Amino acid sequence: MKNRSNQFIKLLSLLIAAVFCTASFGVLDSENVSSSAGRSGEGNAFTLAPRVSDGVSIVLPDEDALTVFGHEQGDRFVFDETKELAFTAVFGDGWSYNSTYSHFFDGDSRAAVAENGDGSMEFRFSASEGDSVETEKLLSVQINAACDELPKLYIDAAVPFEEIGKTEWVEANYTLTLGTKRFESGEYEGEGFVKGRGNSSWLAAKKPYSIKLNSKASLLDIPKTKKYAVIPSYHDGSLMRNFITYKALQDLLGIDYVPKCEFVDLYLNGEYNGIYILVERIDIEKSKVNIEEADAENISGGYLIEKNIRGKFSLQDDIWFNCPYWANQTQDYFELHAPEPEGELREEMLSYLEDWVNDIHDCIMNDSGDYLDYVDTSSWIDFLILQEVSKNPDGNFKTSCWLYKDRDDEHMYMTAPWDFDFAYGLVDWNNASPGHNDETDCPQSFTFEDFMIINSSNPWMKKLYETKPEFARALAIRYTEYRSTIIPHMFELIEEQAAYLSAVQVPNYELWGKNFTSGVNGLRSFLHGRTEWLDGQWLIEDGSVDLDEALNIEGGELHFETENEQPSFLGGVRNDTYAGVASENGSTVAFTAELVRGDFLGFTCAFTGEGSLMLLVNGEEALTADEAGSFFWTAHEAGTYEFRWVYQKVSAFGEAVLRDVSIDLGRRLGDLDGDGEVTVADALLLMRASMGLTELDYPRLADMNANGSIDIADAIILLRRSMGII
Repeated sequence: MKNRSNQFIKLLSLLIAAVFCTASFGVLDSENVSSSAGRSGEGNAFTLAPRVSDGVSIVLPDEDALTVFGHEQGDRFVFDETKELAFTAVFGDGWSYNSTYSHFFDGDSRAAVAENGDGSMEFRFSASEGDSVETEKLLSVQINAACDELPKLYIDAAVPFEEIGKTEWVEANYTLTLGTKRFESGEYEGEGFVKGRGNSSWLAAKKPYSIKLNSKASLLDIPKTKKYAVIPSYHDGSLMRNFITYKALQDLLGIDYVPKCEFVDLYLNGEYNGIYILVERIDIEKSKVNIEEADAENISGGYLIEKNIRGKFSLQDDIWFNCPYWANQTQDYFELHAPEPEGELREEMLSYLEDWVNDIHDCIMNDSGDYLDYVDTSSWIDFLILQEVSKNPDGNFKTSCWLYKDRDDEHMYMTAPWDFDFAYGLVDWNNASPGHNDETDCPQSFTFEDFMIINSSNPWMKKLYETKPEFARALAIRYTEYRSTIIPHMFELIEEQAAYLSAVQVPNYELWGKNFTSGVNGLRSFLHGRTEWLDGQWLIEDGSVDLDEALNIEGGELHFETENEQPSFLGGVRNDTYAGVASENGSTVAFTAELVRGDFLGFTCAFTGEGSLMLLVNGEEALTADEAGSFFWTAHEAGTYEFRWVYQKVSAFGEAVLRDVSIDLGRRLGDLDGDGEVTVADALLLMRASMGLTELDYPRLADMNANGSIDIADAIILLRRSMGII
């Protein structure tokens, strides 16, 4: 203790000497630089952007042909000038215009479509100043083309296909030729094996098959793999329920892997068997579920697992462990797909996994701990939304629901959406089982109303949704985002792929008798009705949640603004308190305040996924937060300050949560003892703190040179300031 005292006396002497030294330590002054967004002078200019399918290119008569001045009025766009919007659609070899599934101001007499002698199409829309049109029609111009020929996949097996079953692999040769649509991977010839697959789909006349190539290959630009499947969509007249789901869900924020697929004409031992979807099979691979398999040295993970029910896998031949709840059928199970351990290692891994899911169950159902320690909310929310949008009777966490556990990570991650054959209102059953608890609240799958997964068929989801308001609100926020991204993309894909298949589907209809036009209409109609009902449950309308209320501390009166030209923060609820939530890279929110020296800004933030929040003060970076916590910034000079948060997303999915923003007035920079004045006593207190002899109640008021650390330099500055020298 004597040595520390002597050190303190020496440092005090140095401190006093430094007070009068001509070479003083510098003080960082904040520059008062305002950052206002400029206007281009064309704020009311709108440029029509037609969506075009494969095989279509747009030619403009001049660069301004699709730009018009106007303004929105309710749900209509009003033209501020007389203008003809015009373009030509040119079609590639093997492609032709499909008017049924293209849309150009449908039903409006001011729109004209004409065919040119070379097969191109002329599109014109004429409007006079003061005319108006539905904004939706302006935004949904879509020119789609039909193809002359699909890729053809030939599977030549060593036995007749009627002899092929689901258990034994049969040797086969494969040939893939391209059709109208071009693929960089080109054509293919190779060898491998084939066997049957599926459950109820295997009972249909048009059967599904699994493919195993002898060596990895990229078919139709799907990343190289040995494992593919051909899915018949026999009951689906549109042929595209699986296809549009897999394609649209590539943009999910929370699920990091969705299978890739393409349409093919399938030939079995030389005989045409109809249109199928060629899709990669789910597995642990770098281009699929990218985790490292568990082994004897690392039993914590990773594992690829499917939620399944008795009767849809083999209790004798497959690797499985019990689910902690009974919701349907005889019992619920988890099926382990990878790794495939044997002997004692199998028993050890299954015991480990069973303990893991029991811990998850107790945490969610019995509140034995924090569910966030086990539930990856981002992927669970995505899983829940996609199953509810499709109202998939196979997807309510009963069967064909895939998940994984990564190494040294206790979270359960949902992955690989699969099996939408009966989704989107195609069937009139609900997958509930007499005598089990889901019989009471599992709805019919063909109606627009009711939740398909938030019920007793999946008690985990039901409990989280009904008892964790932050989970329910995060779900609503994510759905609201998808309502303007993924879901519109689904509608666009229906029209695009219907046009693509419109000519080539005829032989499939002649063989299997499934009406394509009726199927497309039914799919489109159900998706409209289903999203309309879900909008009433989850959609956050503009202005329905006050961003000021979300971001302020209780009783706070700060006013926040977002930039229209960038993705903005959205008001929401997390952990039973209001919060601002951002999920898109570049989301910003800001406010301006008049401060005096010593006032400080405080806020808290949290993250799902990887990302950071950067705080800009008058356009200059002040601090960056990349983990949950409370953060502070202190004004060193009086002036006008603009505070702006910018969300920087690192991973493919994630959100930033900002809340409890406040300005603390009346506590001066350097007033460490709280007596309302800055004196030598504060400087001595700061010096003791810099030596580790004491702790400060308000360390944010001690960083006098604003360099992010507290040391003797701050004490010297504070002493000089307390004596009026600076």
